[in-house]
Amino acid sequence: MNSVARDSAKTIERNKRKSFKPRDVVVGYLFISGFLGLYLIFTVYPLLDGFWISLNRWDIINPMEFVWLQNYVNLFQDPLFWSSLWNTVIFVLMSVPAILLAGFLLALMINNRNLKGNSFFRVTFFSPNVLSVAIVSYLWVRVLQPYTGLLSNALTAMGMQEIFWLRDRSLVWYSIVFITLWWTVGFNMVLYLASMQDIPDSYYESAEIDGANGLQKTLYITIPYLKRTHILLFFLQTVASFGIFGQVFLVTGGGPAGATRTYIQFIYETAFRRFFMGTGSAASIILFFIILIVSLLQLRILKAAPD
Repeated sequence: MNSVARDSAKTIERNKRKSFKPRDVVVGYLFISGFLGLYLIFTVYPLLDGFWISLNRWDIINPMEFVWLQNYVNLFQDPLFWSSLWNTVIFVLMSVPAILLAGFLLALMINNRNLKGNSFFRVTFFSPNVLSVAIVSYLWVRVLQPYTGLLSNALTAMGMQEIFWLRDRSLVWYSIVFITLWWTVGFNMVLYLASMQDIPDSYYESAEIDGANGLQKTLYITIPYLKRTHILLFFLQTVASFGIFGQVFLVTGGGPAGATRTYIQFIYETAFRRFFMGTGSAASIILFFIILIVSLLQLRILKAAPD
């Protein structure tokens, strides 16, 4: 049987080789040449140019001075580099589990066909996702600012003490995580919902016949079936969280006292405020490799995960 299979495989391979023509390769590359050209110009070239800048000392005005890896050495000796990287890691560790869990629970809720106003909840939960970072930041500054903010007025009316959500080092990251969750959870909810609707109804019907309740069906059918979705969203959210900048910069400006200065903000300040373009490019390259490692890990885990 094995010899027959091997002979069949060899026959198929020979037929492929006979039907293969060099002209097909040329035609194929011609079809993708437009996209390939734009990709090389707007993606590959900036990446290579950024790496070259990271090997030079440059302040935009004066000519570049090749310094080899000195910019990377300077980064690793800079306390601001490590503090901003650590702040970003803190945000990743806090936001990723919270946003994934919230997205899953919302999808689980609105996937219930017996829920009245199902379409209303879907639109409501997803709507913040279409807002720009500037609008989201402005709204939540108005809500969380002390004394005159909406939440402060509500707490004061209930006789509670004023809480400085954006100026207290112990509370500011919780505020940023909540703002990000409110803004982005709709995306994860939609992906979870799409995956849940692919689960065959027969699985749940069989579980009901065996006497399973709603919690048991969620634990033993829904969660295991969504394994690949969990992995995908976990890595997508991790990559997105490492790139956090807009909402933090607009809401806190990196304060209080640098407690929320993120890695992207460090790159921005280094390159475009202090005009250390080489050091800023070196920090960008480091972030590129962090995201690359996370992405490769995602692909490897997804390939190993059973369907």
